[in-house]
Parts: sequence; structure tokens; C-alpha cells
Amino acid sequence: MKKMNLFDLISVGVGSIIGAGIFAMLSTGVSLTGRSIGIAVIFSMALMCLQYVRSMFTASMFKLDGGMYAQMALILGPVLAGCGAFMNLISALSYSVFGISIANYVTQLIPGLSSYKKILALIILTVFFLLAAAGVNIFAKVQNIMAVCMYLALALFVIFGLPKVQWHGFSGEPFMMNGIKSFCIAIAIMSFACDGAFNLFNLQNVAENPKKNIPLSFFLSSAIAALIYFLLGTVAGGVLPYAEASSTELGGIAQSIMPHICYIFFVVCGAMFSIGTTLLGGLIAMPAPIVASAEDGWLPAFMKNEKVVYLIFYVTAIIPVLFDVSFDVIVSFVLVPGLILGVICNIVTLRLPKKFPEAWDACSMKCPYPVFVFLVVLSILGSLVTAYFSVAGTDTFTIIGNIILTIVMFVYAALRVKSGKIQLKSIEGI
Repeated sequence: MKKMNLFDLISVGVGSIIGAGIFAMLSTGVSLTGRSIGIAVIFSMALMCLQYVRSMFTASMFKLDGGMYAQMALILGPVLAGCGAFMNLISALSYSVFGISIANYVTQLIPGLSSYKKILALIILTVFFLLAAAGVNIFAKVQNIMAVCMYLALALFVIFGLPKVQWHGFSGEPFMMNGIKSFCIAIAIMSFACDGAFNLFNLQNVAENPKKNIPLSFFLSSAIAALIYFLLGTVAGGVLPYAEASSTELGGIAQSIMPHICYIFFVVCGAMFSIGTTLLGGLIAMPAPIVASAEDGWLPAFMKNEKVVYLIFYVTAIIPVLFDVSFDVIVSFVLVPGLILGVICNIVTLRLPKKFPEAWDACSMKCPYPVFVFLVVLSILGSLVTAYFSVAGTDTFTIIGNIILTIVMFVYAALRVKSGKIQLKSIEGI
């Protein structure tokens, strides 16, 4: 089977980061900090990258086919790994939103298809699931093509927009519109539009030279996405007066600065393909941790088959489309356990170099131990910042759901381990 090279991995990484989030959230960032949004998103990307310091180091030390689940099994032990296994399972219930989002863009361009939005969403989801299940030879080529088209569309936005940027603001508007506090809030909020490259950590089993290329592609993907976001933010925050820019999504700004034919290209290859690359990136990264969880005994044996995993989650993706229901509430219930496991993982990661000295010596990211500790501490702080803003906007019902699910997962995982049915095959030989 063909392995994914560095370019393939970068296409997945950038495509997984740049999605619907930046198109919807950039106006929120502009409303908080005005023209300085371009600078803010660079810090946002850095904040998001900090949260995956442990994953980068772990991926550079070990080849773990089970991806981020196997990382947790290695670092945390069986009970907490079991919680991570169920979180991966629940998190994979949200793919329907991508098909619906792309269908919405199609009907915006072709209003006559509005009555067929459900059918469009079903077709889109079916095509993307088939592409992901087809294997590396197919999905890598499609992902690369979509990524290149996306780059071209976003480049057009920048090319048409930069000459129209009012570098000194409209009517004396300050660069940092609402002061340093709002600038910092914008950094935290926009970091949610910078997530996604973590998909790469689930691709070690299909990557060339994974211990080198996975961490490197994560870093390069994040750097490329940060540059793109900086340029998009500079244009979005500078071509319209603050009052307009703060309430206009990226598509509306594109329509105001680009010729119609270029705007159509931007919507198709910029907006739709960015969602498509995020969907495909998520789908190709989804099976590895779930299959590994099944092999370790957390999930039913039939989920050891990758094709079966795709079929199950294809069904869970089309149910919301067919019946107008949503799994978003269920997915939101893994927020708190995810934050808890993330902080614990970061703390325990400090022991890795001492626990696995040979792997540390061969690590492609090896650095002096004090530097490693400093980076992990920064990662913990970054996780806490994101955790605060994640929980701050959460309603009481969701918080209660999170607490209940956290307790259920810990109890079930502990009982499952006690039963003797768990064997951590995903980390055998480490």
C-alpha cells in the first residue's frame, strides 16, 4: 500500500485546519479587535499548537498505529485510555454537519436546488466516505487537488483584497480596536478555528517515515495555515469600516472585493473545498484510533474492521440529514472529560524521556530536558486558557451532561479493566 509522503500529510493538515470555522468566526474576531485580527490569529495558531506539544514529542518517539488513542494508552495506562477510546467514538458522530454545510453553499450558488438540500447533503457525504474508504492511493490525490484549489481561491481573495486595505484605518480607527484585553480574548476565541491538524497524529500507520514526517507536517501545516489566516485577517479587517467588517462573514467580504466569476471560484474552491478537505481529513484519520480501541477490548470486535467503522459512521452521518436530528449535544458532552484527560496527559508526559530513554535519544525532536519541560508547561497553560473559554460559554445542561458522562466513562473503564477483558495490544512492544 502506498504511504503518504510529506506533501500529502501537509495537505491533510492544512485542509483539516482551514474549514468552516474561519469563514464563520473571522467577523467575530474583527468585532473584538478590529484590524489587528491578522496578528491575533498568528497567536491563536501558536496557542493551539502548544496544546499538542505532547503529541508531537510522542509521535516523534514512537510509531503508534492507534494514533492519539495509543498515545493515551502509553502515557496514561488502561483506565484513562478507555475513557479516551469512548471520547474518540463519540467525537466521530458530528460528520453530518459537513455535508449540510457544503449543501448550503451549493444552494446559495444555485437557488433552484434549495428543495433538494437533503439529497445534496446525502450525495456529498456518500462521496466523501467512499473516497476515505478507498485507501491512501485515492484519498491522498483528491485531498491534494482540493488543497491546491483551496490555496488558489484564498490567494485570489488576498490578491484582490490587499490593494483595497486601508492601512491607517477608516476615520482614524485604532489598529487594536478595543484594547489589549479584547485582543487577548480574540486570540483565545479564534484558536478554535485553528484546530484540526491533530488528525495527522492518527495517520502514523499510513505515513512515510512517521516519526519524522508526522511532527514535521504538523508544524509546517500550522505555519502555512497561520500565514493564510494572517493574510485573510489583514484583508477582512482592513477593506471595510469596522462596523461593516465586524458583522460581515468572509464570503460577504469576498463578494464586495472580487469580480463575480472570481467570487464564484472563491465560494466553490475556497469555502466548499475548505469544508471538504476538513471532512476528508477527519474521515481518513478517524478509523485508526477506533480500530485500535476495538483491538484492545474497549469496543465490539466487529469494529476491528476499518470498512465496518466507515459504514457505522456513514450511517450516523446520514441519520441527522434524513430525520433533522442532531448529535451535537452528545458530542458536546465529551468537552469536560477531554479537558481533564488533556491536562493529565500533559503532566504525565513529563516522565516520557526518563521512562523511555532509548526512544528519547532517537527522537526526531529531541531537545534539552529543561526545554522539553518548559514546552510542556506552556502546553498545560495553553490548554487551561482554551478550557476556560470552552467552558465559559457552556450552558448548565451541557455541563451536567459532561459531568455525568465523565463519571460513567471512568466507572465503565475501571470495571472493564477489572474484568480482565482489556489487553493493550496497541502499545505492545513499546
